[in-house]
This record gives sequence, C-alpha cells and structure tokens, in this order.
Amino acid sequence: MNSYKFTGEEGKFVSATSASKLTERYQNTQKENKQKSGTFTEAQFFGNKQLEKLMKKEGCVGLRFYFAKTEAKEICDQLVVVAVDANGKDLTSARIGLKDMPAGGDDALTDGPCCPSHCTP
Repeated sequence: MNSYKFTGEEGKFVSATSASKLTERYQNTQKENKQKSGTFTEAQFFGNKQLEKLMKKEGCVGLRFYFAKTEAKEICDQLVVVAVDANGKDLTSARIGLKDMPAGGDDALTDGPCCPSHCTP
C-alpha cells in the first residue's frame, strides 16, 4: 500500500525559458514522428473559474491531468482534469464509489479550447 500523502505543494515552478524548452522538445518529437505542425494538440486552456470549482471540492489538495482522446476526427487530444485528495485518490464518483452522486455532474473538467486553433503564444 502506498503511504505517500499529497500536501498541495507537489510540482515545481520553472522559468519561461525552461518551460519553452520542455514544450519545444514535445513539439519536435511530434514532428519527428511525422506529425505536421498544426496537426496535433499543443496545449489546452481551462478557465480559472472552472479550475476553482474542482479545487473547492471537499478534501481536494490538487488536480490531476489525464491525457485523453475524443472520437472526433479533427485535432482533439484532450486533458481530463480531476480533483485529488491527500491520499492520491480522484475525487470523482467513478473512482471513489460515491454512488449517490448524480451522473454528469462536476466530477471532471475537459473540452477546453485547444492550441493551435485557439491560442496566441
């Protein structure tokens, strides 16, 4: 059993230069795999009000971002964002068995506008 506890301090800030190198490395890898620029999702935007709703869930100490793919044929790689508790459990009805929660509620956040279509870097 994993006894690690999340504190809300996970992750680290980096400079804009370091962040740029990380994203550039990803984009170069996509191009090396024969993906043309503009044919893959580079980023996804989520509004602060939506993220705050997840952060306000009882027991939430942070957010987890899952990589996902929709069924649409256009560029549509997605992120699915869920609140997470100190034990590392997703605070969703599907993950922690809250069977009485209504379906289609606010368990997870997705479908934010994607780059390259909706961004000005």
